[in-house]
Amino acid sequence: MGLFSRNSSQDTDNVALAAARSRLSSDDVDQVRFLITTKKMVHAVKLVRERTGLDLKSSKGLVDDIRLGRYVPPTTGTPVVRLPGANLAERTRTLKAAGELHQATALVVSETGMTEAEAGLFVGALNPDLQDS
Repeated sequence: MGLFSRNSSQDTDNVALAAARSRLSSDDVDQVRFLITTKKMVHAVKLVRERTGLDLKSSKGLVDDIRLGRYVPPTTGTPVVRLPGANLAERTRTLKAAGELHQATALVVSETGMTEAEAGLFVGALNPDLQDS
């Protein structure tokens, strides 16, 4: 077997995992985060299993990804439209000024790969009165 040969069973597993992840709604992910913060990991894993149909190991891995801030929601068919000049800091400031701190933190996590704690510090450090040029 060559260095670049593909493992078809691994590819099949990845496709199945991606399909299962797409069955998690943003409300489901918020509920999993709530269960994690209330130290109910077993319930979080059970919720992921019910919503996705994944096995126990994959469900626990997905819950761990959410807990560690590594979960990135699957992309949908709708393209992301960004206005020119609307960088991450500007969009985060807008959400922060509207009182949407959770959404601002989730935006930073999804676009940077920061953990939720790091993103929270970033959002907290932004001055809502300043605008980037």
